[in-house]
Amino acid sequence: MIPLSLPGGFRGPAIIANKRVILQENTDKLGVGLGHCLREVTRIILQRYIFREWFWTFLAATFVLLVVLIGLSLGELLGDIAAGRLPSGLLSTLILLKMPEVLGTILPLSVFIAVIWGLGRFYRDQEMAVMRASGFHWRLLMRPLLMLILPVASVLLFLGLYISPQSASLTQQKLEQAFRNAAEWGLQTGQFHVLRGGDLVLYVAAVEKDGRTLRHVFMQQRDEEREQVWAAEKGYYWLDEVTGNRYLTLENGQITEGGARSLDFRIMHFARNDLKLPELEQRGESDAIEARRTTALLFSSDPEEIAELQWRLSPAIAAIVLGLLAIPLSHSAPREGRGGRALLGVLAYTVYANVLYMCRNWLMKGDLPALPGMWWVHLLVLITALVWLHRQGRMVGRG
Repeated sequence: MIPLSLPGGFRGPAIIANKRVILQENTDKLGVGLGHCLREVTRIILQRYIFREWFWTFLAATFVLLVVLIGLSLGELLGDIAAGRLPSGLLSTLILLKMPEVLGTILPLSVFIAVIWGLGRFYRDQEMAVMRASGFHWRLLMRPLLMLILPVASVLLFLGLYISPQSASLTQQKLEQAFRNAAEWGLQTGQFHVLRGGDLVLYVAAVEKDGRTLRHVFMQQRDEEREQVWAAEKGYYWLDEVTGNRYLTLENGQITEGGARSLDFRIMHFARNDLKLPELEQRGESDAIEARRTTALLFSSDPEEIAELQWRLSPAIAAIVLGLLAIPLSHSAPREGRGGRALLGVLAYTVYANVLYMCRNWLMKGDLPALPGMWWVHLLVLITALVWLHRQGRMVGRG
């Protein structure tokens, strides 16, 4: 029997075997790629889940702290209104203008609380153990953390460098305007108006329809040695257009004058007496610096201005540093409660904030140079957080 020979030879089994090998290799590569994609998707889902937990906790903490600080500010302002130092119509304006300062105080703390509380819940509910078992490395926490702290730090920079100085300047203008209205043209009847740090007290029983004539005026002014009490049937304001001085003219009254530490008193009656009113109270230098633009502080060599500039940058830096520090602080054993870690976090924040306040005062007094200034505090806490992260295996991916 003559065997058949095909042109070029017949290699069917070899070709089929080769294709099977190629198909197997492609299948293996597809499996590896699909597994990698699934792992990436799982990591993204977990990171979004962690971010949502931190974000909502951050909003809740911000709301609670905002209510508390607004309540404290409201109490102070109501005390000033009751003492006659501020008109009641300025209350809502001052609270609104105080918001940038309040947010600069609470936002870094809100980030700190959000990270500690969120991770603490993961530990308590064993979710963190499940994440570690699924290959979720600790360094992957950096992505949701940066998604939280970088926008917050940007907002704090904008508030500290631009909004807060504008608010401080506008607050100063509103307060000066309120003082001018209360002490010059708009005394509220039936109220004592405390001026010049308590050295001058004005009281008006009634104002006539012309809005200018005052009835039954009482005034007390004092210095280190003497004290005077003025009482008059009526009075009115007038302004010296040449000098710009403000005067209160009193008619048909008397002056009781005596020593602050003696019994040397005398009484004088008058038909008319022109009393020069004090100039508008000047706000403290710290307030003037707070209202100054950031560009005016950049290259200044004045200790108070250097301290103010570093203080405006501190909340944004603190938000980043506290966010990193919160990760190792939140680590707890499986059956360990969150109370101990939360207490440790409050202690760490208290020490951090108080040292910053002390450095600010030292800078303003010139006892601390501009370098290191307040920067050494941020750097020390940052190094502590990074070393702590490394020791717990978070930065190198160990579970």
